[in-house]
Parts: sequence; structure tokens; C-alpha cells
Amino acid sequence: MKQAVADVINKGWSVRHAATVHCVPRLTLRRHVIGSRSGTPSAKKLGRSPVLSHSQEEELVDLIKDMVKRLFGLSQVDLQRLIYKYCKMNHIRNNFSQKHQSAGRDWFEAFLRRHPDLSVRKPEPTSVHRAIGFNSAKAKLFLNKLGSVLFDQNGLRLIPETQIYNVDESGYTVCHKPSAVVAKKGRRGVGAITSAEKGKTITAVCCMSAAGHFVPPMLIFPRMRVKPEMMDRAPTGAIAAGSKCGWINQELFAKWFDHFLLTVQPTSRPHPTLLVLDGHSSHTKNLSVILKARENNVKILSLPSHCTHKLQPLDVSFFKSTNTFYNTAVQNWVRQHARPVTEYQVAELFAEAYNRAATLKNAQSGFAACGIHPYNPALFDDEDFVASELTDRPLTDGVTKPPTAATTER
Repeated sequence: MKQAVADVINKGWSVRHAATVHCVPRLTLRRHVIGSRSGTPSAKKLGRSPVLSHSQEEELVDLIKDMVKRLFGLSQVDLQRLIYKYCKMNHIRNNFSQKHQSAGRDWFEAFLRRHPDLSVRKPEPTSVHRAIGFNSAKAKLFLNKLGSVLFDQNGLRLIPETQIYNVDESGYTVCHKPSAVVAKKGRRGVGAITSAEKGKTITAVCCMSAAGHFVPPMLIFPRMRVKPEMMDRAPTGAIAAGSKCGWINQELFAKWFDHFLLTVQPTSRPHPTLLVLDGHSSHTKNLSVILKARENNVKILSLPSHCTHKLQPLDVSFFKSTNTFYNTAVQNWVRQHARPVTEYQVAELFAEAYNRAATLKNAQSGFAACGIHPYNPALFDDEDFVASELTDRPLTDGVTKPPTAATTER
């Protein structure tokens, strides 16, 4: 079409001759030629015009993004019904379904094509407590306290990145979540083999530094006596423990802390070692750990409540990768052996996932995303605290108690 327009204007061809030579519609070519000669080339328009105007769609896009920030994102069905009601209230002509009172799939797909920055994504479940718990006051308090631990009054660094560690626990079960499979269309459900409908959970205590050093994990089995063969092919240097329910407690965390001291050896380092952890009672109310930390050149900094999804490096980067790799490892093992996974295979399967996730990139990206290293107290802005604004209430007595961040000094 461009060449045909150029031949008509520059070479003096007739519109009919140029349309025949270049195999383009004659009337369309005539319209483009008139537009080019007048200095206002006609825009290419295909298909029917959108139901909403450009400004209305931009306002809708802003609404969608704002709802996502508030953790109340709109699904495809919600958006289609919302547009139907909007058009009905504002008397906008449309061809939407009166029976279902909803816009159609064609409108939704065309809307996404017009706005490529939008897509259908599966949201990460976030509890109400986390949504309202991560607010500006808590984040600033923690990051300011972190800054006072990392730097002196003159801005000189007291603790290098090689000595900043984060510890947390995550549970792993013998039952995996089957991935999507290719199957015949139809209403009949599609099944997949798993070890059991409900299985025991093994807790893994993991720890990593901002420089990419990983402390060998500790696996806690739901039994009082752990057999040596249960740790066959476990991650190198890993230790085992047992509890009645398979969860962490004060005694087991004290055992892990001894393991941490042997691995990191903070007393032989010229600077203190910082250990960032959440506010679980086995961590913050563990007197033996607090005393050992003071004796062994370790500073302990506790994260604010309900903020670990934003401020804990292990939650932000490492555990997401580990959980995905572990689920894949269990699924492959069940397919190869055609029998259920038991506690005796968990260490081996966890090692496969752990070795793939324990990378320098995961460690560095986790600490950076939380503003711990590189230290960035201005990492979070007002948009990050939009969800907590839903529960904000004005002060009535002018007095408020700020949240606390626990820290122990050597």
C-alpha cells in the first residue's frame, strides 16, 4: 500500500493502475492518496470501534491496577460484569449479553490486546493479617533499626554483607501438588497419582547470608527418634532432629543455633555477625539462644509481625524456588518408582531441590528485595502500603504505641 501511494504521488500513476499493479483495494488506495496529499495520512482502522472510549479505558486500567495493589484484584468474570453494569448505567451502546449481564470473551481478549501491560495472573495468597500488618510504621522502624546496627553514627559500616544472615523454617510434605497435564477435553475430571491425600510434614530450617553463603539445613522429622538412614543423601553438612509434631521449638532452635555457631564461627571474625529472624516464640523468647548470641559475637534482629513476606529474604526468594523444585522432585520420584514417598526419601528429594535453589543469585536478590543489602531504607513507597490503608483509623487520643523490633546487643 505504501509503495502504491508513492507511485501515484511521485510517478503520476493513476489510482486504478497502481491498485492493479500492487494488488490493493482501489478505494482504500484512493483514501490514502488523498490523505497523503492533504498532509493528514489516514489511520489504519480494522474491525469495529471499542465500546469504551480511550479515556474510559485508561480510567478502567488505573482502577484495575489500584485494586491489585490493595490485594482485591478483579477476575475476568468480575471485570466483564463490571463493564456491563457501567455501560448500562451510562447508556453506552454495546452488544453484551443481556441474559448473563456480562461482557463477552471477545471484548475481554480485545481489551487485553489494546493494553499489553495487563495480563491474567494467578495471585499469591496473602492473609488479611499480612495485608494490614505490613504498614509504613513497621517497615520504617525495622529498616531504621537495621541501619543503626549496620552503621555507626559516622556512617561507617560495622557489619559487612558476609556476616548478615537470615534464618527461617519451611514445611515439606510427602504429598506433592500435581502439575497440569494435557488431556482430552470434557467434563470428566482428570486425576494424577500422589503419595497420599494427607501426609506428614518435615520442617527444614534454612539460613543464608547476603554474600551467598548457605548454612547446611536442619531437618525436623515428626518423630522422637530419627534413624540414621533417614538422612541418606541429604544436603551436605545437614543435621537431623525430631519432635512429636515435626515443628520447631525452643530446644530444637537452640540445637540449630549451636550448628550455626560451628558453621559460621562468629567469634573468630573481626566484626559482629547479624542474624535476622522472625518473631516466632522459639526465636525471640529463647533465653539460651539470646545468651549464646551475646557470648559469641552475634546480634539478633527480629522482624515485625506479619511482615516476613516483604522483609524476610528467605521468604522472598529462596523458599519459592525450593518449594517448586521439591514438588517437581517428588512428582518425578513417584513416576519412576510407582510407589508412595515416605519420610525415608524426603531428605534425598529435599537435597535435590535445595541444591538447585541455594544459589548466589537467589541469596543476593532476596536481601536486595528486602532492602537489607544493599541497605535501602527508602525501598518501599506509599504504593507498597496501599493494602494496609483499608484498616487505617484516625487517632482519637493523640497517643499511639509504635511497634517494637527486638534486638540484642553483644
